[in-house]
Amino acid sequence: MKNKEILEFLVGQEAPPAFLKAQTKADILLSFRARGIVAKFIVFELLGALFSLGFCPQFGLGLLEGHGIAHIFRALGEVACAAFCASLFLSSGLVVAFIGMKGEELWWIWRRFKYSLIFMPALLWGGLMLTNLAAGLPRETLSYSLVWICAGVMMQVLWLELRSKTFVKELMARTSGG
Repeated sequence: MKNKEILEFLVGQEAPPAFLKAQTKADILLSFRARGIVAKFIVFELLGALFSLGFCPQFGLGLLEGHGIAHIFRALGEVACAAFCASLFLSSGLVVAFIGMKGEELWWIWRRFKYSLIFMPALLWGGLMLTNLAAGLPRETLSYSLVWICAGVMMQVLWLELRSKTFVKELMARTSGG
């Protein structure tokens, strides 16, 4: 039954919706600039992450004694501190990317590299911890590291999914004439 419906659709003369056609066209056109878009995204992520390290008590200035700005979250416990740290670190990179990139580029990045971006927090956290160990700074516990990675993944998914949905709504409005 299902195969019959698919075949009828394929041989039918019905034109695809304008929104789907515009979305496919945007996807193809952006694919021609893939390297530049990915490179720009990574640079913006790293710039934002470096900025956030200025507030990190382990790596940065720590504007207040102890755990810097994160002292409030550290007082709530290791889990709250890890979630705040990951959220700040990755959200700052995404904010810079949102400012420096077009909505369609972020939508394309999220569509094409969703799983790579989800694993990016683990890679960044690993790099930070290697730097942490090389500098002789205090080590973090396993639970802290796991919460940090999970919070980082959630922030990536939340922000990029919201931005992608915003672009899709804009595209739908453009193609429907509204």
